[in-house]
Amino acid sequence: MLHSNRRPAAHLLEAEGLSVRLPGDARPILEGLDLRLEPAAVAGVCGRSGAGKTTLLGALCGLVPWLRPAELRGELRLDGESLSGVDPGQRAHLIGTCLDRPDAQLFLPTVAHELAAARRLHGGDALQRAAEALGVERLTARRITELSSGQRQRVALVAALAASPRPVLLDEPTAHLDADGVSALFELLAEAARRGASFLINEQAGWRLGPAAGRWLRLGDGRLSSCETPRPPVFARPGWRPGGPVLSASGLAVERNGVSLLSDLELELRTGEVVLLSGPNGAGKSTLARVLAGFQRPVAGALRREGRGALMLPSAELQLFAGTVAAEVASPASPPAETARVLRRHRLEHLAARAPWTLSRGERQRLVHAALDLRRPPFMIVDEPAQGLDPEDLEAFVELVHRRAAKGRAYLVISHRPELAGAVHRHLRIVDRRLEEVPA
Repeated sequence: MLHSNRRPAAHLLEAEGLSVRLPGDARPILEGLDLRLEPAAVAGVCGRSGAGKTTLLGALCGLVPWLRPAELRGELRLDGESLSGVDPGQRAHLIGTCLDRPDAQLFLPTVAHELAAARRLHGGDALQRAAEALGVERLTARRITELSSGQRQRVALVAALAASPRPVLLDEPTAHLDADGVSALFELLAEAARRGASFLINEQAGWRLGPAAGRWLRLGDGRLSSCETPRPPVFARPGWRPGGPVLSASGLAVERNGVSLLSDLELELRTGEVVLLSGPNGAGKSTLARVLAGFQRPVAGALRREGRGALMLPSAELQLFAGTVAAEVASPASPPAETARVLRRHRLEHLAARAPWTLSRGERQRLVHAALDLRRPPFMIVDEPAQGLDPEDLEAFVELVHRRAAKGRAYLVISHRPELAGAVHRHLRIVDRRLEEVPA
């Protein structure tokens, strides 16, 4: 049995015959899975949303079945020693982990406290390099609750990368990162691998990591198989012409926790228009979304809305309240047949009886979009819709957006994913607290 004392290096991570069955499932989500993560290796894992990628990382770091009930069989070993009976707290000394939800692993009040805790757990050399590369050093005085989702992801990544050269597990590490953050992560992975570190990375947008991952594995039918580096989907620009304004902002000023983010902002979203909004981590994209949707007051300026729009938050679990997936999209105004059509349209019909909290990240994203879509709002503000979506689901999302927009609904899509620029009428970017239009 492994002990939690620090070791110079814990390189080889293995899974043999790993099977995981979640409560209520007829068949295992992982079945007879084998994995060997060698020293100095960076391996990426892709697969359809709901295939079990997060469950795999959870089993390796001990969250499954210690915190998420499941029947687990097979053998997990670190440097040839069994991990059976080693709880998540003990494994945290031996394996670094960054969860798919950074909020779920940031518990302390400030960034400085989180970094100090990671330093006590793993030491400071790797942590210092990661903090400098990801720009976290300038955030040390900030409270975690004041950070944007991208900034929180940077902090969580720094804490996880501090574990190298021990194995590090990363779940959707680029989901909230801007282009600079992805580039910094790429360099950190390459440098750490040269020093003997190993990484297992769940990533739906594998192309964002470039050649950082030396090999790719696809998870399907409970097992891993070798595959090529995932490629980004290619989208066609909408062909219809937008109509009159449905959402207008003039002279808008926005702040968060007393810090000015945007000023003198002019924005018009028209009927049937699809607009992409991007910008650096911490620039104020999500705060602007809440202001435009009416959930937060602007500091100054005027807003005009034609009807009541809908806002899809970057954290899907904050918008899921019902006991089952079917109940989440059902409403007294819609017959059961309509609920069934919505579930089928969003690839959720086989999950109808499941509790929303048991779904994968991509499944939760699809569920929230399905519930909001059923309301038929005149405009939708969708914040980071691509997180957790595999390329096929992202294509389906864009196809649905185009169908709805062609019938008059307007969309403001907030994302760091550059491939979405090909799917919209206009691309706006926050630069120096103002909006700039990006040439097509």
